[in-house]
Amino acid sequence: MRKISPLILIPAIFILFACSSKRIDGSAGPEVLYNRAMNELEQKRGFPWIFTGTDYDLVLKLFKEIQIRYTYSPYATLAELRTGDTYFKKGEYEQAAVEYEEFIKRHPGHEETPYATFRLALSHFKRMKSYDRDPTDTREALKWFNIFVDKYPDSPLVGDAKKMVIECRNSLAKREIYLGNFYAKRKNYKAAAERYKLVVERYQDTSKYEEALYVLGKSYYDMGERQFAKEVLTRLIEEFPTAKYHDKAASLLAKIEKKEKEKAKEG
Repeated sequence: MRKISPLILIPAIFILFACSSKRIDGSAGPEVLYNRAMNELEQKRGFPWIFTGTDYDLVLKLFKEIQIRYTYSPYATLAELRTGDTYFKKGEYEQAAVEYEEFIKRHPGHEETPYATFRLALSHFKRMKSYDRDPTDTREALKWFNIFVDKYPDSPLVGDAKKMVIECRNSLAKREIYLGNFYAKRKNYKAAAERYKLVVERYQDTSKYEEALYVLGKSYYDMGERQFAKEVLTRLIEEFPTAKYHDKAASLLAKIEKKEKEKAKEG
């Protein structure tokens, strides 16, 4: 009779154990199923290395089982929320956002709704692209962070939310400058000015505000709208007396005033 090598038996035992551990006993009750799912989602494993990963499929099955079998249990509500957490941990932020938003719609007064709101915003924040690409997730992140800050001002997460609001707003301001520069290079100064003007009007708290004032003034100058150019450049000089674009603005303003004086002499 052939002997079976222990090296073959050990992995086989692990596989058998892993398979048996994935079976779901629906009769165990919602609390037992929920705790099992959370243990799988949160625990940190060591040896053996081949079994160290979180079994997300099992976690999602457990949460789904709770929602189907125990619809009116408080654990069913928590299972909805933790489904979002599971996708978030997997790095599937788009689906996480869907789950969090559904939770908020279904349970607007739940004690975990502030957490779900923050995580919804964070899911969009994780999907943010650079300022020269699609800004949809940036806008969604900004919207939900603002909702969170307004509705839950006493939350310990408000500080983090405010920092990310600033990051979102800076990104959107950069985008408007980027688009304005695109039009300016093509000598479409009117379209460029509209983009720069948005930054001046809506994003005064961002790092791009000073630059927006200068390029808006320059666009007005290039369009021949010298009075508007003077007003914007003067505003920049007064608001930023020692900043980066101060000297450029002062130089352009002096150039405009010189031309006006020359024109007045000619007249």
